[in-house]
Amino acid sequence: MKSRMWQYIKEEAQVLKHALGAEDVREVMSRVDTGIEAVYFVSHGSSFNAATVASNFLSSYANVRVYCYTPGNFLSNCTTIDFEDRDKTLVISISQTGTSRGTLEAVEKARRLGFKVLGITDVQASPLYAGSDYQLLLHCGEEKSNAKTKGYSATLVVLLRFAVHLACKKRKISANQFHTIYHELSSSVEELPDIFASTVDWCKATKFGNGMKNVFVIGSGMNYGTALEGQLKLMETMCMPAAFNDIEEFSHGMHRAINQNSSVILLNSEDSNAPFIEKTFRYLRTKTDKVMMINARRKKIKDPMVINIQHHPYTQSVLGITMVIQILSVFIPEINGFDPNRNANNDYTKYMNIRVSV
Repeated sequence: MKSRMWQYIKEEAQVLKHALGAEDVREVMSRVDTGIEAVYFVSHGSSFNAATVASNFLSSYANVRVYCYTPGNFLSNCTTIDFEDRDKTLVISISQTGTSRGTLEAVEKARRLGFKVLGITDVQASPLYAGSDYQLLLHCGEEKSNAKTKGYSATLVVLLRFAVHLACKKRKISANQFHTIYHELSSSVEELPDIFASTVDWCKATKFGNGMKNVFVIGSGMNYGTALEGQLKLMETMCMPAAFNDIEEFSHGMHRAINQNSSVILLNSEDSNAPFIEKTFRYLRTKTDKVMMINARRKKIKDPMVINIQHHPYTQSVLGITMVIQILSVFIPEINGFDPNRNANNDYTKYMNIRVSV
């Protein structure tokens, strides 16, 4: 447990408490028009994954259409926004550093087309903050790591807070429901230190990931986006092939790649696909001994390869499941003798000029 990532993950509970109590969300919501009917997320990497997690939550509670785009896809392959009402559409761009070149170019396009932009970043003195009509801070602090952890979780909290505040302002949820969801978020944050301790103990006991050659992360519902983030985290820290999918899509080709050398992580929460996740867990254990499940359903599963965490119905336990994923992403490279932050084609980002200077 030598990587600096461990410290960032340990800081997460305190960071998220601060993000939950920050006043900037209320201030921004006082200026955002209640007539919003569509939201376009534009972001790279983990920021895109967080938007994917939050997209249906935002759509369901605030009754808005939600679309998630990477900056490149938004710039070259998004024509639907041309037909949107400028007064009823909000573009949300996310960048922890606020310097992602593609994100900034997407913001310029959105504003050129006449759309308001909400910029979400951790750096107030950044081009994204300065170039947006509204601004929200992540309040996560410095994170000198290739694979972001506390910044990703802070992004989730900010997006979920924004969603419930917008839903309340549009009068799509009651005050009681607003407070119930907030309490669930607060409880999820309070549980993180215990999840950290129990997951580290589980990793040490099972040594899951020792000798890992490749990994598949499978989820559903809000945790489809968490599976996408899990794939990215393990790809970044293990520097090896990784894949993700929705449980329904797993059977449409990806299952053929599983063999005795495959590692599989299944994310199980209380949604309609849970029976398929659990059935797949049982099936895959006949093919490889490198299968584990993170279970956040009401019904706990007694199995040495299952990590059970608290069930949260509104948010599908995304913060707790994310914490487990983050611990795996730093524990697994270390048990294999690797530094999760080692140089792995790091010069590519400079070669491609993916960040602007400030």
